[in-house]
Amino acid sequence: MEQPDNDERNHNTVSVQEIANKLITAITTGQFSPGQRLVELQLCELFNVKRSKVREALRKLEHDGFVKIKRNVGAVVSRFSRRDIEEVYDLLAMLDGLAVRIATPFITSDQLKRLEEIIDKMESTDDPALFNDLNNNLHTLIELYCENRRLIKATEVLRLNIPAFGFSSFFAPGQIAASVREHRQIVKAIKDGKGEMAEKMMRDHIVNAKNRLIKWMYKSL
Repeated sequence: MEQPDNDERNHNTVSVQEIANKLITAITTGQFSPGQRLVELQLCELFNVKRSKVREALRKLEHDGFVKIKRNVGAVVSRFSRRDIEEVYDLLAMLDGLAVRIATPFITSDQLKRLEEIIDKMESTDDPALFNDLNNNLHTLIELYCENRRLIKATEVLRLNIPAFGFSSFFAPGQIAASVREHRQIVKAIKDGKGEMAEKMMRDHIVNAKNRLIKWMYKSL
């Protein structure tokens, strides 16, 4: 993991979010392994920051599922099995597919424009962290547009698990381009008022994302 330039950066200039982003990248690229303990004092030295900032960053990572904070142990990098990935993505494929079918007949031109703007931003970046945020925003908006409160709640719970392993897939060659292409196809189906087609495309998109992630993580398929 690349260490910040401590001669130029100090306790006040390194933000909690910067620390969290660096740790996320280190975890998803394998610099920190599943089950590995993240020692607070070592992280303080690495980032040249106070312990309070490291603790807050680790709490953010715990919220997103990247680490588990255990009593008398501290933060440990989360472990996820192939089965964990398959279960979460398969459920999201069904729910997001349903969400887009429900939303399609009622979606407004302003809402469509917002989705297209996000995809344009996704296409213009090669930063996996930014792409991941935009991707989550896009899916969350579609879920919100369906206005089914129980579906929205269910996807929120499932999506808490996604950042911990889904982010990894955006480091795979070709993943970002494939994701952009699939999102554009989904939004076109919505614009054309083809709810059932949009549903199928959404399900296929999430299953494809699952398979690309598994291939990237396990070098299989």
